[in-house]
Amino acid sequence: MNIMSSFKQGVKLASRTKRMILFAWFANVLIALVLAVPALKQLDGYLRDTVMDEKILQQMDPAWMDSYRVDMEKSDHTRALDYTIFGYAPFINHLEMQMNGTFIKTLGGFLYDLFVRWELNAGPTSLLFFLSLLYVVVNTFLTGGFIGIYAKDYRSSFPEFLMDGARYFGKFFRLALLALLVYFIFFSVVLDWVNNSIYQWTQNDASETVPYLYYMIRNVVVLLLLSLLFMIFDYARIRMVVDDRTSALASTAAGARFAVPHFVKTYGLYLLLTAFGVLLIAVYAILEKWIPQESYWPLVFLFILQQFYMVARFWLKATFYASQVTMYRTVSQQEHLKSVSVVPSTT
Repeated sequence: MNIMSSFKQGVKLASRTKRMILFAWFANVLIALVLAVPALKQLDGYLRDTVMDEKILQQMDPAWMDSYRVDMEKSDHTRALDYTIFGYAPFINHLEMQMNGTFIKTLGGFLYDLFVRWELNAGPTSLLFFLSLLYVVVNTFLTGGFIGIYAKDYRSSFPEFLMDGARYFGKFFRLALLALLVYFIFFSVVLDWVNNSIYQWTQNDASETVPYLYYMIRNVVVLLLLSLLFMIFDYARIRMVVDDRTSALASTAAGARFAVPHFVKTYGLYLLLTAFGVLLIAVYAILEKWIPQESYWPLVFLFILQQFYMVARFWLKATFYASQVTMYRTVSQQEHLKSVSVVPSTT
């Protein structure tokens, strides 16, 4: 019963924070514009006075896109640009990169070089890398704001949201660094060992079905383990706020001590919210496929639809935090009442 009640309460709390959700969307739009505006300006200069401008407006040509990237290979904007971002394809095309923890490894290597070797080495796509790092910083601030206001017993204002974001930023950033270390070890040690083992097990198989099956099993296991880690770190942030903790390591241990013993409730809630996220992706993919993309106004409508989709994703993320805060507070109160009820009377 705690799963559905926490979910309903989370939806209710998230509906009270519309301004905060719109602010989170706007902040992320600003980050995207840092890459999008120069890239579009460069693209406009490349297309201007050519025969491809009308054709590209009607439909993206993968062959032309590859040629454009070769011609502009020295541009950080171009290396970061993938024509699949114009649809829902990144959910499929970039899955293998996510499964191998490409960004986590890059960020981990950057921090290692910075703090151990005292070298600033951002890699070949420095602009995209620093934008990703900026994204982590901004969303750490937003996470502190959301969890801070959902942990209160009263309806908070927008200034309180900003103050909570600033108040918990330091704590959450330390926790983010610890999470990065855990993810880095997971991808660089555990997952690399699994990938190498799969290659050794299947290199002599005549059929491609066997390695394909192994990699599919690997993806399922990786998704399950990552979702468990994500959930534990979510509850670590919640315990930092609700229990007023300061240590990132102790908060992570406390998050695990809550999430794992109550696994059915905590992971059940996580899967329920994740299912809504998958449904949201499916609905957007269907709508995007139905919209004709051969003229100006349908493209404008598609752009507006994409922004509504992004707002919906931020609303879902806020619902994640609100539901999990409700779950933690409800279960903690129930356990406290049980412990008090079993204390023998002294009278």
